[in-house]
Amino acid sequence: MAAVVRLTESNVTAEPGSETSCSVRIRNAGPVVDRFAVELVGAACDWTDVEPSVVSLLPGAESQVVLTFRPPRSSAVGAGSMPFGVKVRSSEDPESSRVEEGELTVAPFTDLGTELVPRTSRGSRTGRHELVVDNNGNHPLTVEIHAADPDRLLDFRISPALLDLAPGTATFIKLRAQPTRRFLRGDNRTLPFQAFVTAPDVEATTADGAMLQHALLPKSTMKVVALTLAVVAASVALWFTVLKPQVHSEATKAVQQQSAQLSAEANSAKQHAAEAQAQASRAAQSAQQAKASPSGGASPTPSGARGAAAGTLANSDSKTAIDFRITTSVAPGRPGSFTTASHDQPKKTVLWITDMVLQNPQGDTGTLQVRRGRIVLFEFGLANFRDLDYHFVQPLRFTRTDRITLAVDCQNPGATKCTPSAYLDGQLVKG
Repeated sequence: MAAVVRLTESNVTAEPGSETSCSVRIRNAGPVVDRFAVELVGAACDWTDVEPSVVSLLPGAESQVVLTFRPPRSSAVGAGSMPFGVKVRSSEDPESSRVEEGELTVAPFTDLGTELVPRTSRGSRTGRHELVVDNNGNHPLTVEIHAADPDRLLDFRISPALLDLAPGTATFIKLRAQPTRRFLRGDNRTLPFQAFVTAPDVEATTADGAMLQHALLPKSTMKVVALTLAVVAASVALWFTVLKPQVHSEATKAVQQQSAQLSAEANSAKQHAAEAQAQASRAAQSAQQAKASPSGGASPTPSGARGAAAGTLANSDSKTAIDFRITTSVAPGRPGSFTTASHDQPKKTVLWITDMVLQNPQGDTGTLQVRRGRIVLFEFGLANFRDLDYHFVQPLRFTRTDRITLAVDCQNPGATKCTPSAYLDGQLVKG
């Protein structure tokens, strides 16, 4: 290629937001007329003008092309050196081109933006804010954050208080304002303050804010307390004027009713005691008759009530009197299979039974036997009775080896257990 390209300035400095120019000299060193296309290569091509972009030169002729750099005032174009090249192509020899290189230095600029969110906080103890710091410049920056209020009524907590900002970034800083004095009740107080963002060799930027301090006990709380006290006072008045007399009246009625009931129970108890005394007298008469009789027998009373004349011993003693109950719980089984339950009689004693009450409350079916040892004394069909009394003029005698025993053959349908029992009364004496 027969072209000579030369930059008048190989190092150019440009201020963001303004323009700077330099020239390129192009000479046709070829033997024929040639047309040359000029363009800029590199990162600066988007905001650089080339004028003219095409020149036609006679052999040996020379022309000048002006490059105008207009870097934007934006964080998108960083401060510092930026290489560029001027590319010249010949129309006579399109396959070849010539590039002349230079260097452009973009000057730094600083642009800090601050905003306090929210501008006014509310609270009784702490106001919470966020300080947004924008680095709109084209170079990194180290900044320091602090805050102050004119009346020194606030303490501040800032996190972080020192930070590095990259170009084109926004950073959020936590800022808490705490009143130095608190008040219990009263009107809200507005406490203004300023947040400062400072950096070396840069004018500080500020953001205005305020904290609306509330009372520790807001007005609504006082209203609730007053209403509560009024309700308590009304409740106390209601108690002493209405409820307490009514409760006293109801309590008096209850005591009277209870006294009447106790009186009735006492009268009933006296009546039962008189009946028991009469029955004891009749029993004593029967005992005298039994003593005079040469032999005794059983006197059944199937009606369900104790007989009028119970069997007694001639030498009966209240110290040797005994009564007990034998209970059973037998599952249904094969006919003729008996399950036994007996009284645990002490050794070297003789048990005389004068009264026996058999009970079948569930109406079980099957067979119940009363035995002396293995000897069957009585046998009953369970389906034939619910309650059955026996009072013996001549008491029945049992020892520890031949103890009184209940044997049950349960024939209930299904799995219902038979539960007949016996109540026994008599004397236990040493044998």
